[in-house]
Amino acid sequence: MKSRILNFRNLLRPVFPQLFVLAKGLGLLYSPRSFLRSSGYLRSVGANRPCRMDGTPIPWMNYHIVAFLEERLRRDHALFEFGSGNSTKFFAQLVGSVVSVECDPEWYERVRADIPSNVHLILSSPFDEQKYLQVLRDQQTKFDVIVIDAKAREACLGEAHAWLTDRGVLILDDAARVAYQPAIAAILARGFRKLDFEGLKPGGLRAYRTIVFYRDNNALGI
Repeated sequence: MKSRILNFRNLLRPVFPQLFVLAKGLGLLYSPRSFLRSSGYLRSVGANRPCRMDGTPIPWMNYHIVAFLEERLRRDHALFEFGSGNSTKFFAQLVGSVVSVECDPEWYERVRADIPSNVHLILSSPFDEQKYLQVLRDQQTKFDVIVIDAKAREACLGEAHAWLTDRGVLILDDAARVAYQPAIAAILARGFRKLDFEGLKPGGLRAYRTIVFYRDNNALGI
C-alpha cells in the first residue's frame, strides 16, 4: 500500500510541482521537526529579534557560525565587539569578559538595560570613525576574539588585528559584501587564514556569510 502511494505521488510530482512545493513550504512552517521552528527562526520573526525557540538571545548571524561559536568559545576568552545587541548577551554567556562599543544612543540604552555583569558596554556617539576605533585602542589590552558587526567594518578590520592576543581570531559578519574585499585581502596578506560560514540568519531570506580569520594555535581550535 505504501509503495502504491509513493508511486502515485511520483506520478503527480512532474504534473503538479507547485503543489508539492506548497506542501513542503507548509511543512517548514508548521511541522514540529522543521528547522524554521526548532532553530527559533519563526520565533525570531515574531519577536523581531534573533533568538532561539525558547526566546534566549543569539547573534544576528547565520546559524552555522552561531553553532560553531557556541561550541568553541570558552570562559578564558576575552572578547571585544564592534556593535552590541543580542550578540552581546550571547557572548557574555560563553566567555569570561565582553567589551562592546555602540554608536546608537537609543540602542545603547536598550542593550544596557539588562546586560550581564561581565559586559562593559561603551557608547561612542555621535559616530566618528576614528573615535570609534579609539575605543578599542583605549582598552590597552589584547583580546582573544574581536567581532566586527557594525559600522566602518573595513576600518575596524584594519585596526583590530593589532589588538589580538597570539591566539586571537577576528570575526567579520556580512563578509560577502564587495566593499569589504580589499580589507579582507589585506588581512590575508598579514598571514591570517580564513574560514567561511554561510547560511540563513534569524529572520533572513537569503544566505549570509561570516568569516573567521585565524592563525596557528588559535583560541577557537581551528
